[in-house]
Amino acid sequence: MSGLSSYLLSTLSKVGGIGGSGVPDFHFTIGDKIEGATGNSIWELHKALSTDGKREATVFVFEKTRGSSYTAVAQNALKRMRTLRHPGMLRYLEGAETSDAIYIATERVTPLTLVSLDSDDSNSELKRWGLYKVAETLRFINEDCKLVHANVSMASVFVTKAGEWRLGGLELVDVLSGDPAGSQIYRHYTAAVPGYAAHMTPEMQSQSWSNVESGKPGAIDGWGLACLIYQTYNGVLTTASQLHTQGSIPKLLWPMYQRMLVTDLRRRTTPGEFLQSASRPQSFLDSAFIRTSLFLENIAVKEESEKTEFFSGLASVIEEFPHSYCKYKILPELLKVMEFGGGGAKVLGSIIQIGKGLDEEEYNELVSPAIVQLFGSNDRALRFSLLEHIGSFITAIPTNIVSKKVFPDFVTGFLDAAPAIREATVKASLAIAPKIGQKALNNDLIKQLVRMIADPEPGIRTNALICIGKLCTAKKGVLNLEDDGVSETSQRYVICPALLQALRDPFPPVRSASLAVANACAARWDPADIARRVIPAVSLMLVDGERPVRVAAFKAINAMVARVETHSQTMPDTAIKKTVPDPSASTTVASSSAKERQADAAVASMNAQTEAAANMAAVSDGWSGWAVSSLSSTISGALSLASSLPIGQQQQQQQQQQQQQLERQQSAKFAQPTGVVRAASTPAKPSNFKPLSTATAVPTTLEASDAQSGWEFNDDDWDGNDGFASDGNGWDDNDDWGPEDTVQSSEPAASPISPSTAQLSFVLSSGGMAVSSTAKPSATAAATTLPAVSQIPVTKTALRLSKPASKKHGVSDSNGATSMAAGASVAGTQQRRKGLGAMKLGGGSKAPTLPDDFF
Repeated sequence: MSGLSSYLLSTLSKVGGIGGSGVPDFHFTIGDKIEGATGNSIWELHKALSTDGKREATVFVFEKTRGSSYTAVAQNALKRMRTLRHPGMLRYLEGAETSDAIYIATERVTPLTLVSLDSDDSNSELKRWGLYKVAETLRFINEDCKLVHANVSMASVFVTKAGEWRLGGLELVDVLSGDPAGSQIYRHYTAAVPGYAAHMTPEMQSQSWSNVESGKPGAIDGWGLACLIYQTYNGVLTTASQLHTQGSIPKLLWPMYQRMLVTDLRRRTTPGEFLQSASRPQSFLDSAFIRTSLFLENIAVKEESEKTEFFSGLASVIEEFPHSYCKYKILPELLKVMEFGGGGAKVLGSIIQIGKGLDEEEYNELVSPAIVQLFGSNDRALRFSLLEHIGSFITAIPTNIVSKKVFPDFVTGFLDAAPAIREATVKASLAIAPKIGQKALNNDLIKQLVRMIADPEPGIRTNALICIGKLCTAKKGVLNLEDDGVSETSQRYVICPALLQALRDPFPPVRSASLAVANACAARWDPADIARRVIPAVSLMLVDGERPVRVAAFKAINAMVARVETHSQTMPDTAIKKTVPDPSASTTVASSSAKERQADAAVASMNAQTEAAANMAAVSDGWSGWAVSSLSSTISGALSLASSLPIGQQQQQQQQQQQQQLERQQSAKFAQPTGVVRAASTPAKPSNFKPLSTATAVPTTLEASDAQSGWEFNDDDWDGNDGFASDGNGWDDNDDWGPEDTVQSSEPAASPISPSTAQLSFVLSSGGMAVSSTAKPSATAAATTLPAVSQIPVTKTALRLSKPASKKHGVSDSNGATSMAAGASVAGTQQRRKGLGAMKLGGGSKAPTLPDDFF
């Protein structure tokens, strides 16, 4: 049955039947009882919450079992709460009456009797504002509604979360003169109100109802307002005689307070008269706090010029206001203004200032939704104010909201046409960076800041560099960037090139900032990049025309050199890799040929030379000495090895046969076109080459002709009939170019020498570079008898332009093949071309002339 009852109760509450508390047509769940409120009123106060959970409330509960007189005043209070509405009155939400009780739900309030009324400045302003609101509400009841409250005291005043006072206690409210006469409830049921005798007016005590009806409408409530003032400043009121003691009542308020205690109803000050008198300039109710509160309450009917003036001075006075009042009263009013597009940046400054005192939950509930919406505004003044104060509110907004809703609108500031917006956006980057993910930081924010280094405004370029440096060197506790912050890829490929570009900026502070950022970021850069790219660029700043730039450059380059030096100490002594023979190859050594064994020996010798060179580098004073020694040692070793290798008779015969076959194949082909330079990797052997025995020494000089070495150097058929003869155009025969000399070698035959004494020499010939070995006779060689080596005639030919061989076609041998060597020798004996004018620029080579019997 209990489960069925709960189901029926919840169902009826949804359709407007029984509420969450089990009361019909009452949609509030009654909670805990407010202790301390019992005894000052006929009501029991409970905390409550609406059934939808969206609204907090206070529920006044009256049990009808207390008696008929109490029930009458409770029913009168419910009636007046439903019909009377005023900003200074307790806000009515919902009411219900059953056979057992009466329920009244109002806004969440606390009885004034339970609120501490200290004498500090904040409470002083709240007291003034509270008395103003009570007096204004009483004037509304007396003058506009023609009613009498008749129960004004501290027990009938309640305080909201903002610290504002609300007037309640409507149990005795009634008309001044009723019909039938004497039916007013305040005439018969004053005894039902606890503690009413202490603040009862003299005429009500004497029951002079005729004087009451003939007096001012608000005379009775004027007396009650005086009692409230006494209780506010002096505490508990037990007897009427205490009212004539000033105590802590302010001096400005004391004269007006005394006039409200006059026994003559015609001279007694009413709440309306008190309000008018106390609101005069330099009077008790004339303060910035009250003026600000009144303007916010009536802002909907104010002119635009009045709003602009008000919001301009709001930020300067808002710091003196009580925090609770700013949070629950001023802030909601300002948010309403912003919601409807009023106030602009000036209102935003006040909102942000109030938001500083809010905790995270309150901020997310009250401020965050409005600020997120403002980032999409096109008002530049509003955007500038948002960017200027972003550090004070961005930390309270959740990260996911910043990334999805705020940051996309934030980055548009980098592209704004106004320099002030761009600069404010750059500065605000440090505040928003911790609230976005690492992906957005590296892909969007850093790239936007790098782009701002090329901004037309020098101040923006400087600030962009400073922001980049702070983001790259941010530590935990400073910016609290996610993960590792700026990635190494962004620093190496995005930031580093931008800094090097900024070093050429004409604005000196930009160069100084770039050097400072480079110095700070160098710890995360690759040492190789620093040595190859950064240090050469920074070194130019060492002689900059501005002293601050030079100082920053020296500081940066010293730090970078130290970084590179530290890295170099961890590098190996040499980058040359040693060639280690494969151990598995030892099984095939026995079956390898003599040529393979010679190659292995040569490799081993080269490795030995390389190792020796590396050892020399370790003790050498400089790299240049090592390089020269290593080169000479390597070449000498290679030459000695080549000179000492034996050549078998069979191998020499095979080489001779291969050479003869190669010559026959070449003779079968037609001559190559002139004007073409051909290069062979290995020079061809001369036709009179004879194999040498093992004991034969290396000739003194061995040089191949052009045709033998495979090299040709033609000049595109330059002859005397090419149009560049001496014809008076400045190219005559007076150029000292004589005929080419053909010199036969007159050197004697070389004496036999030992291979161990051979050295390397280079002879530059017209056909290319020929390697020959020359040596001095040694003592051991003289004792050895070796066969004489026939003298090889050598033509000393300089590297020059020669007549094309295609004109002479060489000399045909018995097989009809053209001898290129003979053609070259004939061309060598002809006269050299006269004058430099014989040079033919841009001419193509002529087709070669072929013999008749070629086809």
